[in-house]
Amino acid sequence: MKVIHWTPKENKSQILENGILISDTWVSCSILTPFKNLNRWWLDFLLNDKEYIGIVFELNESDFPLVHSHWCIDTYQKHDDELNTIEKRRYSLSEILRDNPHSVFNNLSGLIEDYRKTIIWRIGNTVDNSNYLDKDGIYKSDDKKILASGLKLIKSNPKKAEKDFFDNPDFMEFVFEDYEVLLFKKIEPKRIEKVIHSNTNYSYNDLMNKIKTHYNNGHK
Repeated sequence: MKVIHWTPKENKSQILENGILISDTWVSCSILTPFKNLNRWWLDFLLNDKEYIGIVFELNESDFPLVHSHWCIDTYQKHDDELNTIEKRRYSLSEILRDNPHSVFNNLSGLIEDYRKTIIWRIGNTVDNSNYLDKDGIYKSDDKKILASGLKLIKSNPKKAEKDFFDNPDFMEFVFEDYEVLLFKKIEPKRIEKVIHSNTNYSYNDLMNKIKTHYNNGHK
């Protein structure tokens, strides 16, 4: 599984020489997909005026544990009585493990499985919006039922599922638009495979092809 880390262009020489260093306790990346808009979603969302480059590298087991989740787990802030910010920093891994353990992954196979299930859940959600009220009056979803609906839809017509979901950039952007991978260990320079410009139409198909093959071979 490859990931991409966006950084201002002026950092290129430093990164190629020293690697991607960990600052503020983590480095943010995105899983590299076949979809250009999704690959650069964070770049567009942040609306930076600087010229950016993308650093592409392969995830190793040594990079774990890491976080894969929504951007909302991003920053810790502490305020004084007048609501002025007196401390601002990134959450540490131990804090994330305490408050949002489901977003922490200890190995590559677990991360890929979560990525796969997230796609299937969203596919199932297009045909089965199973919501119910819990005892506190909060709407919950029947995740097992929604996943089953997604699998049923895929298996009933794999070709249509590829066209409508797996190969559909709009759908995949909807699924993963604000997800990020948070790394907590340095990436050595020798691991950098490619440096791309922000307008480069560069894609990585292996992950999606593995997922599609998984279902075409009749796996659950």
